[in-house]
Amino acid sequence: MIRRKAERPVNVSDNRYGGAGRVEMAAILNGQEELGGKGRLFSHITLRPGCGIGVHSHEGEWEAFYILSGQAQLTDGGQVHTLAAGDVHLCPAGHSHGVHNAGTETLEMVALILYA
Repeated sequence: MIRRKAERPVNVSDNRYGGAGRVEMAAILNGQEELGGKGRLFSHITLRPGCGIGVHSHEGEWEAFYILSGQAQLTDGGQVHTLAAGDVHLCPAGHSHGVHNAGTETLEMVALILYA
């Protein structure tokens, strides 16, 4: 299978999990079928300055973020961390996290959610 960038579906949502602003998620692979039933999301996420994904939990699944560009303000277990290009965050099953772009540049990251 080959999917060109122009062919990727983009899901745009406002105030995702109570976060500020708009989240753009371009599917790298589309849902459970393309992830072989092992997960539900593999996306390129774009957050403009001031936008974010609110704190939410992962039950029966885990999520990894890989920061491509910009700076992420990550809330993990009640603590706030700053992540930059090349950094990775893993949210294990049963834990919660949220991410916000507190910088002045667009934040781009890859997110992968697999079942635990």
